[in-house]
Amino acid sequence: MRDFYKILKSWGLYSDNNRNKTDHIYMFGNNMVEFIAADSAQKLRSQRRDILWINESNEFDLETYRQFSMRTEQKVILDYNPSDEFHWIYDMVVPRKDCLLIRSTYKDNPFLNASLINEIERYKEIDENYWKIYGLGLRGMSQAKIYNNWKLIDELPLDKNVDRFYGLDFGFNNATSLIEIVLYDDNLYWNQKIHESRLTTEDLIAKMIEEKIDKNIPIYPDPSEPEKIYLLKKAGFHIPMKSKDKALTDNKVKDGIDYCKSRKIFVTGRSVELLKEIKSYSWKMKDGKITDEPVKVNDHAMDAARYGSFSHSKKTYVGFA
Repeated sequence: MRDFYKILKSWGLYSDNNRNKTDHIYMFGNNMVEFIAADSAQKLRSQRRDILWINESNEFDLETYRQFSMRTEQKVILDYNPSDEFHWIYDMVVPRKDCLLIRSTYKDNPFLNASLINEIERYKEIDENYWKIYGLGLRGMSQAKIYNNWKLIDELPLDKNVDRFYGLDFGFNNATSLIEIVLYDDNLYWNQKIHESRLTTEDLIAKMIEEKIDKNIPIYPDPSEPEKIYLLKKAGFHIPMKSKDKALTDNKVKDGIDYCKSRKIFVTGRSVELLKEIKSYSWKMKDGKITDEPVKVNDHAMDAARYGSFSHSKKTYVGFA
């Protein structure tokens, strides 16, 4: 929806008078564009439409698709990355005689900037399965997702005595991600607070103040950015520095993942980018085999959650003293 309004504005087609912000509707004369989140049965039974576009349709289950489709008069468009080897789209939609399958790749998109093109083309070297899916637009191989031990929740535990802290992954062109973490009853609860690209350290501090991040609660950031960590400490945020133990640096990513996999993980439904990442976070493939190294793509929220969860468990942290 943000992309839709950004494009309208860039083309000079946007008018605030045509927008209903409450119901997520935009009018073009007698034509209506409506954005619907498929998170309740009532929304699935909304009014009929002429054309339905389901974005990232491989994230939907078959029943959701059927509920939307049966209320669509003319055409249904499904877009998805073919990251699943087995999916209802391949069985229930693609074989239909009235279905047209269009395979497109990044080369068909004239709007991609050079950094995104370079990122996709890196997949050739770092992971053959990711290159097959995101570079060539071909159906992916079955592979082990890293986290299968998570569930969706509405809210974090309300108990005042929970152990609360944060994990932070710095970025600029890539997203800076701040994840709120609660350790409760030996389970991990993850909630996305900030996930945004092109943030300077000053921008990040302003965002953290805006989000009312408690300066008394520990924050475990990416230890490879000492200057940014220094500025956070200078702004009054609590960055615990108790050790120079190398166990928490990036060469021990597997240990951090193992710690997170050893507990139940609960993720709040409003953690949009975090949910996207945890669903696709995968072990790297080499010569058709799964390795012990995660694919370093779209993993900024995953890194932040791991930094916080594992570092807090060790009661130690590598960073800038």
